[in-house]
Amino acid sequence: MPVSSSRSTSKSAAVSSASTATSAKATPESKPVPISLCGCGVDVSALPGVEILRALTWERGADSTLKSAAAEGDLTGARTALQAAFQPQSTGRESALGCGSRTLWSLAAFPDEVDLGKLLTKVGGSSGKARTGEKRATNKAPKTLAQRVDPLIRRLAEEDGGVSVFGLVASLDVLALTGARLRPEQLWKLWRHTLAQVVRQMRTMPGDDDHDPTVPADVQLIERGEVPFVAGVLFSDVAGAAELVKLGRKALARTLTENADTDGTPRAEMIERLSLWLAPLIRATLVARRFDVKLWTDDQEELLRSTVERAIPLCRPDGKATLSNGNALNPLPVLIAAAEMFDLPAVSPEGGYLQSVKRIAAGQPAKRVRSDGIMTMPSNQSDWARFALLRSDWSVQADSVAVAHHRQLPQIDVTAAGKPLLHGDWTLDLTIGDAIVELASEWSCVCWQSDPDADYIELQMCGPGKIRVERIIMLSRTDHFLLLADSVSGVPSDRIEYHATLPLADDILVRLDIPTREAQLTMKGLKARVFPLALTQDRVLSSPHEFTATADRLSLKQVAQGEGLFAPVLFDWHPNRTRADAQWRSLTVTEAGRVVTPDIAAGHRLKLGDLQLLVFRSLKDTGESRAVLGHHTRNETVVGRFDKTGNVDPILMVEAT
Repeated sequence: MPVSSSRSTSKSAAVSSASTATSAKATPESKPVPISLCGCGVDVSALPGVEILRALTWERGADSTLKSAAAEGDLTGARTALQAAFQPQSTGRESALGCGSRTLWSLAAFPDEVDLGKLLTKVGGSSGKARTGEKRATNKAPKTLAQRVDPLIRRLAEEDGGVSVFGLVASLDVLALTGARLRPEQLWKLWRHTLAQVVRQMRTMPGDDDHDPTVPADVQLIERGEVPFVAGVLFSDVAGAAELVKLGRKALARTLTENADTDGTPRAEMIERLSLWLAPLIRATLVARRFDVKLWTDDQEELLRSTVERAIPLCRPDGKATLSNGNALNPLPVLIAAAEMFDLPAVSPEGGYLQSVKRIAAGQPAKRVRSDGIMTMPSNQSDWARFALLRSDWSVQADSVAVAHHRQLPQIDVTAAGKPLLHGDWTLDLTIGDAIVELASEWSCVCWQSDPDADYIELQMCGPGKIRVERIIMLSRTDHFLLLADSVSGVPSDRIEYHATLPLADDILVRLDIPTREAQLTMKGLKARVFPLALTQDRVLSSPHEFTATADRLSLKQVAQGEGLFAPVLFDWHPNRTRADAQWRSLTVTEAGRVVTPDIAAGHRLKLGDLQLLVFRSLKDTGESRAVLGHHTRNETVVGRFDKTGNVDPILMVEAT
């Protein structure tokens, strides 16, 4: 129920007068409406402090001192009892100096709360103490906790016209971290306001089946999981607290098990806002540990730990989130807090990588990461989650490809030597004859392979009839190159028009070579070269195909006649090959001594300095062996390196299915 500003002001004045409040006596005929956390029909914010105390109903086993003070309308006694109740059972590594900073993990989910976010930033700053030999700046924040937090409490307590979910999270977080250290009048003001907001939130919260698809999953998790659980813990003496704890625990557990695979890989749908989704899970866990309340089963806590470990390599070395789709997220603070909460050692791959990213963010050199072989490979893939991470190693200079394939267009996020290279939708337009092929709503993973040489994933989309499109991604784990390709097959012999684009990351300069169809991508500290292997190298040779670029995308168009088409693009960023001469051409493929057309099988060769690669793809299986440049194979896909004798040393071989 909205409250007018004049009424709110007069009530606040009544509450702030301790002498008036403590001496107030209830009239014999007054019968206050009972106040509980669930099912309360009264607007708590509109009541004087004494009426609130006397109207409160209590959980069985509630603190007797608090109950007695409330029954007598003794605000002073109630404040003292509250401060004792907020003494943490376990402080862990938490500090009141970080008060409010945990709420900021979710600020990006509430863009209208920027002003409150600024207040939280100030409160969560340093204590204001000067270092030895330094003068304290006059514009430093007040050094005492009470002084720093007072403007925030005043700002939060103004929100009496409705529930601000972000403000409620902030109120609960301040109570959890600093309740025992606040001045008595500050604690009472914040406690009373938060109680009123919790009651109002619980009264208006929709049921489990009423999901608004326009509200992000992370916001719903805060509303249905974190707020009820944390409120139940912090208001444990008030009637309804146990029900809120149970309600919140159920919602938190459900969202964790429904959105993470058994190995912790988050569902692809969650990757875009992964740090925002993790934030309420971690905050609730920290509160549970601080007040010694059970939140997770052993299996659930292990799953959350695994999810944090899977999330850490998705924080790029620049501190930005992988596949964030333009969202300005800062995943580093929540991941650091989660790693500390789970005691991930700095010598572990995940802990060491996170510490390196943290050092880079602070302007310090990254830690050196030692390779320990395939036992702790950073790559992983989940059919269920529709997500894969291809990665060369655990260092901040790693090459990596994150790919989510839960939508009509797969999304990729590529880093080269730790620098962002590609980021966004990998588009596809396909026309067979005069008909535009309608893409399926999602792609499935039909092949995954990870070994010390390379990581490989193949995605498949089935079109009408027998038409299939396979998307091939192969990342070398040792030689700094990436192969991206589309394979179109099962076409009734006809004209095929293929067009795909690859999304460039921000701040990349593109240069198209004039003599050849090579493209060069330049950014600070890195140069990458791009080769469309199925196109003729020299621009002077006429071709129906095109390889072009804009400021934000590379574009490849190919035309073919027949039953299929293979469209490979190779990226190379090895520092020793940035100026090396490049030569590439399509190869002749034979079967039983007869030449096979490119719509049946295609082979390509790239010579780049001392690197010579073979890329082969069979588009139609006849069960016979095929030969390309002297290499005989029955495999569907082969990527290999030519040795000095001209033989092919396979990097990748995929059997035909």
